[in-house]
Amino acid sequence: MNSYKFTGKSVKEAIERACQELKVDEALLDVRVIQESTRGFLGIVGQRDALINVRKRDILREVMEAERPSASDDRPEEPSTGPKRDEQEPDRAAVSPSVEQDREAEPRAELPEVSEAKAVLEGILQRMTVETEVNSEMMDQAVYLDIRGDCSGLLIGKQGQTLDALQFLVNKIVNRQRPFGSKVEVIVDTEKYRLRKREQFREKTLKKSLQAKKTNKPVSLPPMPPYERRLVHMILADDREVYTKSVGEGHRRLVIVYPRRAMSNKRRRR
Repeated sequence: MNSYKFTGKSVKEAIERACQELKVDEALLDVRVIQESTRGFLGIVGQRDALINVRKRDILREVMEAERPSASDDRPEEPSTGPKRDEQEPDRAAVSPSVEQDREAEPRAELPEVSEAKAVLEGILQRMTVETEVNSEMMDQAVYLDIRGDCSGLLIGKQGQTLDALQFLVNKIVNRQRPFGSKVEVIVDTEKYRLRKREQFREKTLKKSLQAKKTNKPVSLPPMPPYERRLVHMILADDREVYTKSVGEGHRRLVIVYPRRAMSNKRRRR
C-alpha cells in the first residue's frame, strides 16, 4: 500500500496535515515518526520540522488476518451437571427479607453462547489495537454484540464491509466446533448501526410486498444472511395478502414474496 511523508512544526501538526490532504480520520492512518521537531538555538539555528511517514490502514484485511483465539481461551468452561452441595438453593422460609432482596438485585448471568461470542469479538478487537467496549444481549433468537467507542466509522467500513467481515469471523470461530443443528447466530454491530439500517430495511421490504400485490407476481429480494431473512418473514408475517419463502443455498439464499391472490387464482382454475 502507498505511503506518504508529511512535515509540520510538530508531529501533531504533521498528522493533521496528513488527515486533511488524504481526507481520512487519524484512526485510519498508520503513522511512523521519522524525526521529531527541534526548536534549534534561539529558535533560529538548527530548527527542524517534524517528519512522519503515513499509510492508510486496510481495516478489512486487519479483521480477516486477526489471530484466532485458541479454543481454551475463547470457550467457557462446561457447566457442571448439577449444583454443588454448598451452592444448592436454601430453604426460602429460612432466608431473611434482606438476603432475598439482595438476590433479586443480582444481574442475570449471561448465557454461555453470549459470553463466548463476546470474548471472541473482544479478542479480535484487541488485536486490531482499537479501544472499544462490547455490550451483549439476546435479540430475535440471536446473540447481539454492539461495539461502543470512537471508531464506529472505522469498524463499519465502506458500505458496512468491515462490520460484515467482523461478523463473519466471529460466527465462524464461535460455531467451528458446534454440531449441526446447534449453530449460534451472532450479530456484530457498532453504535446501533445495524438497528438504524433495520428501519430502512423494513421500508424496502414493504415496497417489495407492495410490488408483489400490484403485479400479482412473486418478487424476490437479494441474497441476505439468516438474520435479515428472518426479519423479512417477521415484517410480512401479519400481511394477509402475501406470504414469504426462503429459497437457495448458502450465501445465495434469498426470500421470495408471493401474492396470495395468485395462489387463489390457480386454485380456481383447477
